Parts: sequence; C-alpha cells; structure tokens
Amino acid sequence: MSTVKLSRPRGLRAGGRNGFQQQRKERTRAAILAGAASVFSATPYVFATTDELIAAAGVSRATFYSYFDSKLSLALAIYDSIESDWQGLYNELSSMSPPDRPGLEDWLRRLAQIYVEHGYVTSLVIQLATFEPSFRQRLRDDGDRLIDTLGSAGVGGFRAALSGKAERVRARLMLTRLDQICSELAADGILSAEERSLYVGAGAEDLLRFIEGQEKA
Repeated sequence: MSTVKLSRPRGLRAGGRNGFQQQRKERTRAAILAGAASVFSATPYVFATTDELIAAAGVSRATFYSYFDSKLSLALAIYDSIESDWQGLYNELSSMSPPDRPGLEDWLRRLAQIYVEHGYVTSLVIQLATFEPSFRQRLRDDGDRLIDTLGSAGVGGFRAALSGKAERVRARLMLTRLDQICSELAADGILSAEERSLYVGAGAEDLLRFIEGQEKA
C-alpha cells in the first residue's frame, strides 16, 4: 500500500507566517514611537525634523513612511496611544453616586498621575494645539464627545450640556480647567506639597459645584 503524504493546509502555513509578519510590524511601529518619544522629549515639535525621527527610530526612510505619512501623523499616533487612559478615568465620574469632595480629590490626583506617567506627551499636545489647526479641532471634537458621554450617563453639568449652548461652553471650560490643574500638578518641582494639596482641593471643589449646581438647575 502506498503512503499518501498529506500537505499542510495553506491557511495554517500562511497564518503562522502572517503572525510573524504582524509581530515584526508591531515591533517596528513601537520602535518608531519610542524614537519619537526621545526626539519630542528633547526638541520642540515645531523644530523636530523627520530626519531626526527616522534616525532615532533606526529605520529606513521608506519604512518610516510606510507607517506614518508625516510628522503630524506620528504625533497624532502618540496622542491616540494615551487618549483611552484619561477617557477611561473620566468615565469613572458616572459611577460616583453621589460624588463628594474626597472622592473627587482622589480622582483628580489619579488624573494628574496620567499626565506624570506620560511626561512629554502633555507638552507635545500643547504644542500641537498651538501649531496644528487640525489638531485644535481634534481636541475640541474629543472634548465634545467626552461631554456627550458623561451627559448621557447623567453626570450633572455635563448632562445639562446636552441641550444648551451656554451649558456646553461651561462644560468645555470645566474640562480646560481640569487640564490646566493636572498640567500644573505634573510639572516636576514647581509646586510645594501644600500648593499641590490646594490645587487638588480647589479643582475638586470646582468640579463638585459644577456637577451639583447643574443638577439643581
């Protein structure tokens, strides 16, 4: 009786190879992002060049452009990589029932810690908003989506912002104030321990008034 040699199904072989290729692509992308972190940490966004970004990543020009078509698209990828962190923390506001000052102070400290952990990204975002008009619109859109999410979850002033232009402006200003507070708290060696405590307390009190004031309206 002759022996029949079974060949490996093409799908399985291709799957393994495709898996390896995907891992290699992910490593290359990670290398580019890591290189960008080192460049943007030392050089203002507006002065950083594509050549510097390519050299820091250790890839060819062709490889770089196969992942990112510009310095801006690379910077946006960095922003996207941390966006879910702070959005997830904001979503916690909907589970605080009812919110109180101690709970909001703890929440604000954890929000500020995100700014600390991501370091240079905070500065990068500010620079992008200054030099890239399209990114300013992106921030505005992201803020409005966050307001809508919190409003739909019934979180005080954000809920009121769903139906009123003036209330939406106040909600945007509240987000801006929280961003400014976190940026101050994340600045290394600028604030004393007492000042940090005062910033956290003031921010939590403002947020609590915003939520409760709109709920009572």
